Amino acid sequence: MEFHPFPPRLPEGESWQRNLGRLTWVERGLQLTLALIAGIPISISVVIATVFLYETVLFFQTVPLWNFLSDTRWTPLFPSQNFGILVLASATLMVTGIASLFAIPIGLLIAIYLAEYASDRLRLTVKPLLEALSGIPTVVYGYFALLVVTPLLQELIPGLARFNALSAGLVTGVAIVPIISSLSEDAIKSVPHSLREAGYTLGLTKEEVLTQIVLPMAFPGIIASFMLAASRALGETMISAIAAGQNPQLTLNPLVPVATMTAFIIQVSLGTVAFNSLAFQTIFTVGMVLFLITLGLNSFGYWLVRRHQSAMTEAIVPTVPAEEGSNFYPLYDEELPLSNPRFGGRQTPSTAEFKTPFIRRQVLDRCFSVLSAIAIPITLGIVALLLLDASRRGLPLLTWQFLTSFPSRNPQEAGIYPALMGSLWLLGLTAFFALPIGLGTAIYLEEYCANTVLNRFLEINIANLTAVPSILYGLLGLELFVRLLAPVTGGPSLLSAALTLTVIILPMFIVTTRSALRSIPDGLHQAGYAMGMTRAQVLWHIVLPAAFPATLTGALLALTRAIGETAPLIAVGALSFVSFAPPLSGEGIYSRFTALPFQIFNWILRPQTAFHNNAAAAILVLVSILLILNICGVLIREKCKI
Repeated sequence: MEFHPFPPRLPEGESWQRNLGRLTWVERGLQLTLALIAGIPISISVVIATVFLYETVLFFQTVPLWNFLSDTRWTPLFPSQNFGILVLASATLMVTGIASLFAIPIGLLIAIYLAEYASDRLRLTVKPLLEALSGIPTVVYGYFALLVVTPLLQELIPGLARFNALSAGLVTGVAIVPIISSLSEDAIKSVPHSLREAGYTLGLTKEEVLTQIVLPMAFPGIIASFMLAASRALGETMISAIAAGQNPQLTLNPLVPVATMTAFIIQVSLGTVAFNSLAFQTIFTVGMVLFLITLGLNSFGYWLVRRHQSAMTEAIVPTVPAEEGSNFYPLYDEELPLSNPRFGGRQTPSTAEFKTPFIRRQVLDRCFSVLSAIAIPITLGIVALLLLDASRRGLPLLTWQFLTSFPSRNPQEAGIYPALMGSLWLLGLTAFFALPIGLGTAIYLEEYCANTVLNRFLEINIANLTAVPSILYGLLGLELFVRLLAPVTGGPSLLSAALTLTVIILPMFIVTTRSALRSIPDGLHQAGYAMGMTRAQVLWHIVLPAAFPATLTGALLALTRAIGETAPLIAVGALSFVSFAPPLSGEGIYSRFTALPFQIFNWILRPQTAFHNNAAAAILVLVSILLILNICGVLIREKCKI
């Protein structure tokens, strides 16, 4: 980054005053523009609530609320219509419960090991691998659940159906492990180090310090990670739609096919649904229920995180008060017994009696560290199994013909060219819309609106938008960008899909960009102001260049999420069979489309093994694109550091 030692000489007299006035108007114009851009996230929240509430009110004008809450059957697409949301809710909660039972102990043990036991080198190696798991498209996890996990479980559990809640729940648990491990690790690390030292001073082992001091102090933050992970599991769409089935039944048996709320939305979206029909209103009503549940969990989790951060900021090591009128603070209370019942119960234990419990405690400490370490290879091993199976099936099919051919009913002739071009189109259009809006919002919140009530409101709003299930954004895109923009776009198109993906990744990009701007030392701002620069000039010449590496990394990570989304594309009308590629011209944005994740989804649901092999080959292509984007982000971040 290049700095000039002296600012440019300012004009004198009236010329200087005119220049100062021009700069003032530029500042005001820039601030107004950024404020308008920052209003977009608020508008998104308002539009989501308005659209879902409007369609839900229309639904309850036809279906009584009591029937919706108490009916034990769900058959809205049959002549004898029943609308018992309890059927879908029970399946959703069962899958979420299985996922949580798997992910909570694994994720927490990983967090403990990385925070307390792992070396810096091991942590720097393992943590990016775990974070990469959250970037794997959920359609890939759905492939893994249906074609790898279910056959393995069928060998162990007699009577397990091909579609079942158990496989969907376990693989959903694998997908949410990084959320728990990352947030729990942050909570554990936030506990003041002085509390650990106090425990060691008392003779506690590391395991005892963790279980009796660190984990109780970090408990609110850990619970918040559980809440946010459960919210992600509740909104998971593709794993449930692929592996759990689409058979709505009220049951607590995880071995049979069920239909979750998100799977029902996908089922209806795959067909032809007329606007303003009861089926159209039904999917929005189910989406409204899902939105309220996830909003409650996200808000509670966010409140816990903020509360935990405040508590850790104010945490101090308690001291023993001195006697009145004395400046001496004793290290222990002489009235207390010198021994503790947990260490033998006697005041004067012999050497052998003291050594035996100490050795036992050391063994327990070593066992705890080994148990924590085992959780990491379990998680990485599951993902390695996924990639090995996809490579075994798909590598022989990765030919130039496969990349340049159109879909076909004959699996040996089918290719991914339209899907690949559709994904690249969506990647470019989403970047075109999302990056300026996200950057402008982040600049306004961090530089012009810091430490205000509006900033805190927007921060909570963006945090909630980050955790909204992507299928709900798909319904928003169906109503807003497909239905209302139909006179312009002609219906479902690349433009409507790109706008939907833009809404999905905006919160994530805003959060990462704000973090990048916040990391710039305040001394650089002050140096710019000392040189006579305005706020806009400081932003343009100092802050943005310094934050560029981290900002670009955040942009690439957000785009990797966009290119891996499947459920929103289904909702906004992606085609299952496309015999053309979008033209490379301005008319291409109005073209019908498909994408790699949706093509993979279609092939997975086919009964022929050859199509499953095609899906594996397409997964390798999709994962390769995501890997390239991630590597580019890391390289840019490392090469452009100042």
